[in-house]
Amino acid sequence: MSFGGLPPLGRAERRAVHAAKGLLLDWDGCVAIDNRVMPGARSLIARHAERVAIISNNSTHLPEDFAAILAQHGLAVSQDRIFMAGAEAIRHVAEQGYQRVMLLSASRMRRFACGAGVPLVRDDPDVVVLMRDARFTYAKLQRAINALRDGAALVVANADRTHPGAGDRLVPETGALLAALLACVREAEAGMVVIGKPGPLLFERACARLAVRPEEAVMIGDNPDTDGEGALAFGIRPILIGGASPLRFEHLIEA
Repeated sequence: MSFGGLPPLGRAERRAVHAAKGLLLDWDGCVAIDNRVMPGARSLIARHAERVAIISNNSTHLPEDFAAILAQHGLAVSQDRIFMAGAEAIRHVAEQGYQRVMLLSASRMRRFACGAGVPLVRDDPDVVVLMRDARFTYAKLQRAINALRDGAALVVANADRTHPGAGDRLVPETGALLAALLACVREAEAGMVVIGKPGPLLFERACARLAVRPEEAVMIGDNPDTDGEGALAFGIRPILIGGASPLRFEHLIEA
């Protein structure tokens, strides 16, 4: 069987998608490129929207942003089924009760943190929270490394160094900024908390929201290190598409 001229790939993966009670989808480089939803992803979500959750290492947007993008394509995935490393990092520091938080992030995430009651400071924090910050500067680096040297905790939204952008270009990610911090204060790595994939938190929250056990779900993503290894460690079957994999969303759609 072929799909739109595509070779007959993905038979086992199609069966897994059909049988799964929960479909966990990565965003950047998978569902969307530069926040533009890919046609194959749109088709798959349209067929299985009630079983879909998005789990993303994105730390510059909020669940409501992705829900709005999907809605523009007629796709109904509510924001309570979208789990993102940036928003979850802010939730984490709020739950931990930190009193002085240095947040290196996009301005949208700073506003979200303030709305969540997170006390943001410029200096002398008890925790440094690192996200993708397109306005990261030498001055920010200097303040952060000195805070870490002086004993502040370190919470990182994700450790990805890049993600795929438009025109097959690489977009620097949080992990690239993390490398700069750790180059200066290596000892900060020991107690570092990383929120995003391949850690279990996003997988755990998505499965809980869908009311499925890990073995009843599949994870569709493009990154073997985060989507693949993270899913396997949590007991979820991963399906890798794009990149080095010959599979595409179109191969996962039942005819």
